[in-house]
Formats: sequence, C-alpha cells, structure tokens
Amino acid sequence: MSRAILRPMETPALLARLAALPRAVLAYSGGVDSTLVAALAQRALGGRFAAVTVRSAFIASRDLDLARTKARTLGLDHHIMDLDVWGVAGLAANGPERCYLCKRAVLGLVAQAFPDAVLLEGTNADDDPARPGRRAVAELGALSPLAQAGLTKAQVRALSAELGLPGPDEPSNSCLATRIPQGTPLSARTLARVEALEAFARGLGFSDLRCRDQGLFLRLELPAGQLEAARDRHDDLLARARAAGFTDITLGERPQP
Repeated sequence: MSRAILRPMETPALLARLAALPRAVLAYSGGVDSTLVAALAQRALGGRFAAVTVRSAFIASRDLDLARTKARTLGLDHHIMDLDVWGVAGLAANGPERCYLCKRAVLGLVAQAFPDAVLLEGTNADDDPARPGRRAVAELGALSPLAQAGLTKAQVRALSAELGLPGPDEPSNSCLATRIPQGTPLSARTLARVEALEAFARGLGFSDLRCRDQGLFLRLELPAGQLEAARDRHDDLLARARAAGFTDITLGERPQP
C-alpha cells in the first residue's frame, strides 16, 4: 500500500525535530531532496542553519550553478567548499568503495567546517539502505530528516511542489564519476569530456540524459521518447564524440529509477 502524500500542514513534527537542534548544517547538492531539507531547516532554525555545497571534479558545473541559484531563491546561508577528490586515498581508483569514500570525504569536509552544528543530509525513505554512501552517513553521525520521517521520493516531490520550492519535478541526477565504469581509473580528462558531451547533447534539446564512457565508445542514454530525435542528430553527436576522443557512439534508453 502506498503512503499518503504528506501535506505542508502535516509537517509540524518534522519541523519540531529540526527546531530542537542547537544548530545545523546541510550537505547541499541542490537536488530535490536536499532542497526540501534546506527549506524545512531554514524555516525551523533560521539563523542557526547553514547549507554547504561541495565543489569537486566530480560535480558538473551546471549542477553547481543550479545549487547556487536555488540557494539564492531560498535565501540560504550558503557556502561553497572545495574538495580535492584526487587527494582522497583510493577514490580515483573507482573501485566498489568509491561512493563511500566520496560521501565520507564530502560529509567530513562539511562537518569539519561547522564543528558545532548537527550535520544533515538528504537521503529519503526510498533510497537503498545498502548504498555505500549510507555507511558514511552513519559513521559520521549525520541526520537524514526525510528518511527518518518516512518520506518517499514521490512524497518529497509532492511536498516540494506544494511548498513552491524550485525544481520539484527535476529528474534525479548523479555525479560525473558514475559515467565511468567501475574499476576504470578516474581522471580529470575523462570526467571533463563526459561533462562536455552531456552539455552538447542538452544544447541539442535533449534532457534527463547520461553519457557513459565505455572506453573507445560513448553510450548516450536518453528517455525512450527522445531516441528518435537523437537518431536524427546522430551525425552531430558522433562528430562531437570523435572530437572528444571516442571512435563511435551508441544510443540507448536510460533506465528509469
């Protein structure tokens, strides 16, 4: 049985839990989940709340810009902090612990900058408990207000829309490192070229996409309804992929979460 959609007037318990914190800081990505946490924490805590977006080679510039824009819209006390992912032991190897190592480094940086604040992050109730990043959340003692309140992704989107928050229907996103197959070492060049190719595809009118680096081949994943249009622009996409160092491009349907 699906959960009923939570209405704004039904959030006092969640707001009360946040208001009871002496001070809080949120690891803010600018996504739908963390934007809802930011809005609720801002309402509950006012000047006792800050949001931090961590900038690194794994984060696309458009995602950083989006986080900045949303933070301004919400009137957040917003900070940008830099993380040198290449200096995190084991991270560039892109092994099975990559997400754990990255999440721990990101949360650790935020916690270190705000040692007197309770650390918040945006996991919702639908997120897989087995995800490596969840282990980092537990180890650093971060609170996940949405998951703790039992809010699913659908509920997060509905509540965000009712509260008038920016981007409640935005598709889920992930960092640039997820475009590279596990076990293939990461480099600034490989991350930059998939970011550039995704930006090019968006410039052609495509959305909710992923460019997957498969060595000599680039795989462009799109929603099913955009595949025909992508086939019509195959030559343009192939030319740009070859300029980036790929030999060919394949098109495929992007799996929906």
